Amino acid sequence: MTQRLAANLGWMVLCVLMTGCALRPAPIVIYEDRLDSIWLKFDPEAGTGHDHPASLTPEQMALVLRGVRVKHRDIVGGFGLFADQQGAPAFSASETTRVAPYLSQALKKASPKDMVTFYLTTVDPTLGKLVTSGGLFLRDGRLYFILANARTSPSSVQYENTYEIDTRDEPLLPVARFKFTVGFTPDSARIPNAQLRGTRGYERYIDESKLLVIDLKQLVEPVKSSTSPVPPSATPAR
Repeated sequence: MTQRLAANLGWMVLCVLMTGCALRPAPIVIYEDRLDSIWLKFDPEAGTGHDHPASLTPEQMALVLRGVRVKHRDIVGGFGLFADQQGAPAFSASETTRVAPYLSQALKKASPKDMVTFYLTTVDPTLGKLVTSGGLFLRDGRLYFILANARTSPSSVQYENTYEIDTRDEPLLPVARFKFTVGFTPDSARIPNAQLRGTRGYERYIDESKLLVIDLKQLVEPVKSSTSPVPPSATPAR
């Protein structure tokens, strides 16, 4: 009996060693349908913890999504010229409207050890299924935004992938990592990665070409100022 118990325990230990990731907490579903998923996932790189739960309104989140840009690399040259300096919006207007409230809700429910992840699917008449995925979290007043895939075909054949893969369970996994880099507008709200590299709590996660660090105060405060009502003392006399 003792030998059988020891054998069972040995088998359990072996299974744990082989499938350690399975011991992570199951993701918390914020929203999910046939095409899209917004999850809270345990972040093993969180270190001392992110600043969660966090309050970011859907309007502020929409401002972030509208600022994320995709700069496509020259495929022939590998890491060559970009098509343009600003890049193209990473999220369409309909995606922004649809997703911003769920991302805002997710941050409010997140624990310090969670990352908010997203997996969005669109169907192009010519290209078929396209995936936009990544994750985000807050720390020290900064929003760390990872864009792993941007309207990327799961069957992209580029360098490392020669078959279609499903990344819904791994939204930070890039299907074609050399296809694009990310940018942000306004540029004044983006903190250069080099400025944070090596500081406490900074992690690269995928690679720095897919990671944005956004100063929320620089992004949100100018908008507040431009939309604030005119003070009574400044109202013109009739």
